[in-house]
Amino acid sequence: MGVSVVEVEPELAELAGRVIEKLGLEGDVRVINGDETAIRDLEFDIVLVAALAEPKERVFRNIHRYVDGDTRVIYRTYTGMRAILYSPVGDEDVRGFRRAGIVLPSGKVNNTSVLVFKSPD
Repeated sequence: MGVSVVEVEPELAELAGRVIEKLGLEGDVRVINGDETAIRDLEFDIVLVAALAEPKERVFRNIHRYVDGDTRVIYRTYTGMRAILYSPVGDEDVRGFRRAGIVLPSGKVNNTSVLVFKSPD
């Protein structure tokens, strides 16, 4: 199984596709223009959610629909001073998921990474 990337902005999806092509990775990486509901048609083991994904509550609600309890969902969020500038992921956004791990930023990293799994129904 290759890697699929879902990008909501058409211009960025097209640019990402060109970069992947220039790197010779078009056989390994596929860029799909769409929102988070596009994952319903994909096979995946892990879902990564960008810190800038918006609206967060809708994004996570839709992801919750399409993942099972074994799928790793890793999201980036803002902490510290960045949380003043950008909306962090809140507990209400990830309802229905259980937190399994967190990696706080260090060095030149600005975002916190959080691993969650779908909670049993």
